Amino acid sequence: MKIKEKIMNATVMGVMKKKGQKAIEELDAKSENAIQESEELLFRLMKDNENTEYGKKYHFSRVKTIGDYKKEVPFSTYDDYAPYIERMIYKGEENLLTTYPIRHYALSSGSVGVPKHIPVSEETLRLYSAFSCNLPFGLMSQYYKQKTGKTYPAGKGLCVLEAKQMFLENGIPKGPISATTIKPNMKFLPYVVTSPLQVVCPEEEFDKKYMKIRYALQERDLTFMIGAFMTALVDLMTYMARNWEMLADDIEQGTINSKIEVSDKLRSELADTLKPDPERARELRREFSKGFDTPIIPRIWKKMSWICAIGTGGFAAYTEKMRAFSGEIPIDFSVYGASEALMAAAREVERGEFVLIPGSGFYEFIPMDSEDEETTCTIDQLEAGKSYEIVITNLSGFYRYKIKDVIRVTGFYKEAPLVKFIYRKNQMISIAGEKTNDESVQWAVREFARETGRMVADYSIYADTDVNPGRYVVFMEPDRALPREKKEEYRALIEKKLGEANPSFGEKIKTGVLGKTVLHFVQPETYALYRDVQSMRGISMNQIKPVRVIDTPVKEKFFFNLTEEEDA
Repeated sequence: MKIKEKIMNATVMGVMKKKGQKAIEELDAKSENAIQESEELLFRLMKDNENTEYGKKYHFSRVKTIGDYKKEVPFSTYDDYAPYIERMIYKGEENLLTTYPIRHYALSSGSVGVPKHIPVSEETLRLYSAFSCNLPFGLMSQYYKQKTGKTYPAGKGLCVLEAKQMFLENGIPKGPISATTIKPNMKFLPYVVTSPLQVVCPEEEFDKKYMKIRYALQERDLTFMIGAFMTALVDLMTYMARNWEMLADDIEQGTINSKIEVSDKLRSELADTLKPDPERARELRREFSKGFDTPIIPRIWKKMSWICAIGTGGFAAYTEKMRAFSGEIPIDFSVYGASEALMAAAREVERGEFVLIPGSGFYEFIPMDSEDEETTCTIDQLEAGKSYEIVITNLSGFYRYKIKDVIRVTGFYKEAPLVKFIYRKNQMISIAGEKTNDESVQWAVREFARETGRMVADYSIYADTDVNPGRYVVFMEPDRALPREKKEEYRALIEKKLGEANPSFGEKIKTGVLGKTVLHFVQPETYALYRDVQSMRGISMNQIKPVRVIDTPVKEKFFFNLTEEEDA
């Protein structure tokens, strides 16, 4: 970096650390009085929105207690709001669901491929900015002060978030929430992240992996990496490992490789941001040529201090893969959220549990061990160690919304519950009433990996009901090829582990209610390829999650066509 850039970087990073500290203080204050914060928020939402069309329909004005709220307002799903949202978007009507200004519509995949438009209020955007963008800088500063007595060094970061600007007909932004939260800070991004604005906010399709890692590699003093999901960071490191010779050549020459498809206009714009750097190219070649048996990240970026991405739950396997690249560099697991609400945030580095943010919504919980799915608990009634379906009343016009997430309470931070995401109810497989959820499948796959001594990069389940009896088809991507002669042994092992994780499944296998499980190993990088295909279809990498259940014809065709062998 030039002197001016270094000064600006140090200044902006200082501001981000201060904003991060402010976010820590806000989270702590809300957690201190979580029960009161939660109740006050509910009654404020009722008062502020009692004259909306939805508020009148469900008598918000009558709500004086939490019991009143449960009595007057029913559970809801997106379909309950879709007609209102359509009127908001296409007719410009207001005061239908909320009086709060809607500043963004998040796009979320719906049934039969029809996207949902999730309204996002100004306050929700602020919370995302505070806890998703700013908090990591504060947590890492706090972490290093506790460890070393000083904060981590200033420097640029590798940001894999994409903030492509898209708008509805009425001019309101749509797409990933990150695009709207990043926009106010656009002028500062070049001093904080390595990717040029044309890469962070792409206006055309090109090889974004190449561009992101190309710019990151030329920066010696990279200090952090940040992304929405750990999958994106792992994909980028894998791309780097496979293409390092080309990347080193391009850094040496100060060019964008001629094989990379990019418009002449963009290639010309980016030319000014690239300078030949033979010395950096030599440094990279020296380390890359040693191989990847030891973590590469601390070898090529000596000042790398922290990584931030969602890497728990279904992303845990990718966190394990990332550590093979990053070694002991600390990881902040960021937040637990969805398009509908930012529900919780990590309060400590390397902790895979999140503090529920009382001010981000009013939350109810349905105990998973209860047969009564109508009765809910509030945060003061939660028990550590128990699992609950979470019900959201958010700041953007959704009331008692069943998001279908199941969380586990692991303890409490002051008055606020500490939670872990466990699985989504609509990602459960149940052919004959056995109800196998992703937590069970994760455990079975981990046990399979432990007993075989093989890392499993990713996995999916398909419910094959075209045969009688119905059966599970398990797809796994191992880190390296497994002996074909052991395929029946592997098949039996994953079936056994699934039965141990879910005794109902095991019993139905024994009695023949479920057919013999099928195991497929898919080709290397199959799941990364699927994410690339989704990205090429225009879906932001910020929103592409692991495929846990193969539940559409498109997914079915894709994964069955990339298997390595016949049915095991």
